[in-house]
Amino acid sequence: MSLTPPLSPLSTPRLVLCADGGGSKVCVVIRSSDGLEVRGIAGPCNVQSVGHGPAIQTILLAIYLRSIPTPFSSRPGSPKLGAMPFLNIPLFQYVWLGLAGINSPSDIEAFTPTVLKGLNIIEERVKITNGKQVQDIANVDVNLLAAPALQLQGIKHVAAVVCGTGTVGRTIEVDTSCPTEGAVRQLPLTDVGVSRGWGWLLCDEGSAFWIGRLAIRSLLFHFDRCTRSSIYASPPEPLSPFHRDLLAYFGVTDPMELIGIVSLIGPSAEDMSIGEGTAKRNAYMAGAARTVLRWAFPVDASPPSPPASERSDEMDSSDASQMEAMKLVRKAIQPMVEMTIDLLGDGSVVRPETTVLALGGGLWQSKGYRGLFQEGLKKEGVEFAKVLLVDDAAGVGAQGLASVEFGA
Repeated sequence: MSLTPPLSPLSTPRLVLCADGGGSKVCVVIRSSDGLEVRGIAGPCNVQSVGHGPAIQTILLAIYLRSIPTPFSSRPGSPKLGAMPFLNIPLFQYVWLGLAGINSPSDIEAFTPTVLKGLNIIEERVKITNGKQVQDIANVDVNLLAAPALQLQGIKHVAAVVCGTGTVGRTIEVDTSCPTEGAVRQLPLTDVGVSRGWGWLLCDEGSAFWIGRLAIRSLLFHFDRCTRSSIYASPPEPLSPFHRDLLAYFGVTDPMELIGIVSLIGPSAEDMSIGEGTAKRNAYMAGAARTVLRWAFPVDASPPSPPASERSDEMDSSDASQMEAMKLVRKAIQPMVEMTIDLLGDGSVVRPETTVLALGGGLWQSKGYRGLFQEGLKKEGVEFAKVLLVDDAAGVGAQGLASVEFGA
């Protein structure tokens, strides 16, 4: 049975939909012609990892549920929901899907039929991107991070740096001579460079996934040290509060169990395709970054932390935990600094003093991580004209679509 009852043409609402999807979740924003918005969040939506069918199912789930009070469990083997029915009426006037895993025109061509069928929309009314090119306002993706720079004087470029489950950097040229007000069809933003964004196998250093990977390695290194006690004069350090919190997050007591989770071996990986298992595994590992950042930056209220295990009151133990977490964070941040500097080229065209640094992605919500990143840039002698934090790409995209479709 369909969840969308038939409507007469006269009663069909004027709506646009914008989705921002990555390795951990997809955020969907639906906006009406009179400015009302509803939002939905669902699980991993990297098209390349999960596949076409699961990707559209995740988007439909976010549309139907509209809002979810608690995050989806990304642990491999977590319960699945039933299949979501396709829309049976053309509900949306325009749809923009900015999704990870869309890396070429052939990717768009292959995924489009699934989108058209699932969302009951014609091809002329849908745009699927991963931010590689900008042709119109419906194809802004990562360029949404650059949009606020249009209101700033003397800005010629934007270095857009995304750090979430994965990472990617883009250099965007700003042409302030183009009109930007009213129902325009073009944004005066042009891609002139890209850095990385090759996926978790080839890059993503500094991302939440990468920090989760470092955290698991830290646990396994400690386990190895415990097994080598006979070749040391001193006993190994006891399991730290930081390591106990990591084990609590992953729901295991033996660090060696993490190898099975990471390798997608065992009951937790049954009944899942390789793509679905990989996507859930990556999102699950990325979630451990919250624990790492909480220990590295105790006064950092963001991002929210998962429930912690009971911690010792001894200051030495807490200090050691913070030092270990900070060591992991420092390892993660340097590749982000290097990627950002790459966006400046040789400095002859893109100059920091006329460039805005625009940050998007969940990891930048951590004040401590963001501050460490900016310190790293400063040590390299790089200071941007302004730093912008964009934390709602889907919302900004929906507003942009509405300005085009409804002239508002």
